[in-house]
Amino acid sequence: MKWGWWRGKNIGPAVPNAVLISASERRIGQARFAMYVAEGRRLLGVTGAGEARSGFTGEPGAAGTLFCPLDHGNAKRLREVFPFTAPAPLAVQAVTFGVGDRLGIAGPGHLRALRRYQAAPVLAQQSVRELELMGRDYEQVLDAATWAVFQEGYERPWGADGDHLKTEEWVRTALRAGFTMITADVSEHIHQQFLAIPLAELRGAYQALDPAYRTRIERAYLSLRLALDTGEAVGFTEETLARTALVYREALEHALRLYRAALEVRPAFDFELSVDETSTPTTPAAHAFVALEAQAAGIRVSSLAPRFIGEFQKGIDYLGDPPSFERSLSTHAAVARALGHRLSVHSGSDKFSVFPAVGRQTRGRFHLKTSGTSWLEAVRVIAASEPKMYRELHARALEGFPAARRYYHVTPELSAIPEVKKLSDAELPGLLEQRDSRQLVHITYGEVLRDEAFKEQFLTALQRHLEEYWAALERHIGRHLELLAVPRVG
Repeated sequence: MKWGWWRGKNIGPAVPNAVLISASERRIGQARFAMYVAEGRRLLGVTGAGEARSGFTGEPGAAGTLFCPLDHGNAKRLREVFPFTAPAPLAVQAVTFGVGDRLGIAGPGHLRALRRYQAAPVLAQQSVRELELMGRDYEQVLDAATWAVFQEGYERPWGADGDHLKTEEWVRTALRAGFTMITADVSEHIHQQFLAIPLAELRGAYQALDPAYRTRIERAYLSLRLALDTGEAVGFTEETLARTALVYREALEHALRLYRAALEVRPAFDFELSVDETSTPTTPAAHAFVALEAQAAGIRVSSLAPRFIGEFQKGIDYLGDPPSFERSLSTHAAVARALGHRLSVHSGSDKFSVFPAVGRQTRGRFHLKTSGTSWLEAVRVIAASEPKMYRELHARALEGFPAARRYYHVTPELSAIPEVKKLSDAELPGLLEQRDSRQLVHITYGEVLRDEAFKEQFLTALQRHLEEYWAALERHIGRHLELLAVPRVG
């Protein structure tokens, strides 16, 4: 098996011992479509006759079945024949749940968890950083989700998120590939320094803004009292308005550029505005200002991600005081309700101590992103089943940590991680429960899999344990959904 196997390889003149995946079986007229597993490969089998069969490419097998590799051409044709295998905008859904899949094989496990709950999955959720570290593109990410949806027979709406996109060209690229959601990252245009400068300097910087802009926002916000259903109200003083405008004005201008770039490609999409990549928490007034200014510019915001108090670091539970977080979250959720968008929680994987608060305070209407936790579950399976490989992976993670840390804000104490050589094979999976080693492995996926030979070995090993991996994901993602109090289906 080669990396990129989900795109399909030559399947040879015959496909012996092909085993049907029964949940995938679908018919259109006389044509029958189903997924098969043959010699460790997943293939699409097409039999019968009719227009629906045309356009698929593959090699003939037994009983007149055309066995098709899981390549881009076949995925694209599958989305045409079976619209449920294509993503859709999800703004009308109460709960949406993002599940990044860096390896391209986690989808069946994600779906087995999510189909039991009233939450719409965003299966194809990937940032440019993840694409570059994994050597993938948006077409590959979307195709992997399509094959998972078809394999599992999942016919409810699902989404595809170009995550944390910063440029107009990347927005266009994601939407042209078929994605239905854009998470606009405007962090490079947020000027936090204006939160702390002395009042005299603040006044000078504010007066330097365009007079027409100042007049407009003063009329709009100095008399504003945004009543919230919690009994609170959001308002602005001259100072808070000046600071807020100086911090976010350029970010909103960039958000509009990204939004217009999206409109060039498709008329309907979900647009999430992310202002969470900052060092200081977003105030309720700033949340309201950003959302209202976006509306005034004609941007339809589906969801908004503020920077919450405390820390949402990768792969571990919330760092901070949960009661304080819940009080702050309550106000942000009320602002979102008042202005008509959903609240979005980024780096949401494994934040078990605050999930009940998220479910309560949003009143069951939110978007939550997870990603690296699915990679960690893959590593956990390898640690339990292929201990020699895990030991090599761990060594590569330690070596690659300084390079990987440039991309992520994490604070592990490497000295607190037990020495692997002193652990028995049976103790290795426990490292995936330890905070410091979780963060080590979480962020070093790109460095660990940079070596093509090791990458192939890792994926070949994981292929031997796919059902175990999917079962682990079903349990792990299910735990998230239970603590978030997402209602079960039926």
